[in-house]
Amino acid sequence: MPEILAIRRVTESIEHASVLDKAVDIDRKVVDALVRPRGLRKLLHGVPFGHPLHPLMVQVPLGAWISAAVLDLLGGKGNAKAAKTLVGVGLVSSGSATAAGYADWSELDREQLRTGWVHQAVNWVGISLYGLSWLQRKHGNHGAGKLLGFAGLAVVGVGGYLGGHLAYRQRAGVSRSGEVPFDV
Repeated sequence: MPEILAIRRVTESIEHASVLDKAVDIDRKVVDALVRPRGLRKLLHGVPFGHPLHPLMVQVPLGAWISAAVLDLLGGKGNAKAAKTLVGVGLVSSGSATAAGYADWSELDREQLRTGWVHQAVNWVGISLYGLSWLQRKHGNHGAGKLLGFAGLAVVGVGGYLGGHLAYRQRAGVSRSGEVPFDV
């Protein structure tokens, strides 16, 4: 139980870390400028679907990366090629998941913004590790590619924990009325 309390203290310290506010404010202005068109913002929020888009879109990169890890553990030449392909699919699909996440993040309250900012920073580290993993695999360095992939999976796991904290503990993006409007 002490480990759980320690993790909880870390997440609460992130929520109250006013030292992040300058970076949060800069990034929020950039996101707001990039998703200024109302139609784009609504699409990235998932309004036409009546459900936030980000949680759905993260399934593709995570599924690809978890599948690559399974193939890496199994080994074999054919699995190495398939794992490299899956790492690439994860990288390509992470862009749209990130865009939807940024659109949702830009409308949160201060403590949620801080947690979301750390969530995205951690995930960018994971995505970068996967980029390096793909490059190593492309150059035939499958051992290094596997290690970087496992490290990337661990890091995006931490990012996922923070995303879960944001959604379930901080209730980010949760409709107060119980319904998500179909405001198309």
